[in-house]
Amino acid sequence: MLSKTIEAGLNKQINYEASAWYNYLAMSAWFEHANWTGFAQWMKVQAGEELEHMHRLFTFVNDRGGKVALEKIEKPSADFKQPREVFTRATEMERQNTKSIHALYAVAIEEKDYATQSHLKWFIDEQVEEEKITREIEGLLDLAGNDQSALLMLNRQLGERASKDS
Repeated sequence: MLSKTIEAGLNKQINYEASAWYNYLAMSAWFEHANWTGFAQWMKVQAGEELEHMHRLFTFVNDRGGKVALEKIEKPSADFKQPREVFTRATEMERQNTKSIHALYAVAIEEKDYATQSHLKWFIDEQVEEEKITREIEGLLDLAGNDQSALLMLNRQLGERASKDS
């Protein structure tokens, strides 16, 4: 059985993952509108991953006898000017997500909730990868600068990303 503190923290994280899904979807839409279909594809896959993360937490709360409490999701920002700006926002979101998961893990340690600690370990490892990838793309966009050929190549490369289910 989940403590009320852990249950509330997990529900907050469910909401955060849902918000990340919605933000990545908005980023994908912005890229589509700007004709950067490769970047859009990358964001669609990322949105799918966030939805998967939300479902993992959702199932865990239910499996532990807790009650899922879904909250309102804020409208995502989609007022970007260039691809670099979008990936900067993605990196910021991933860093905030990491902080949130770490804080929840600390509570699980404090409460000696070993099952939650075990479950959150996967998310901690996943966040290392998530932050690394968005930072790397930011770096590649910095290298490309305003070189349209380089941006088109990166757009094509990122468009090859397939979902983990594929």
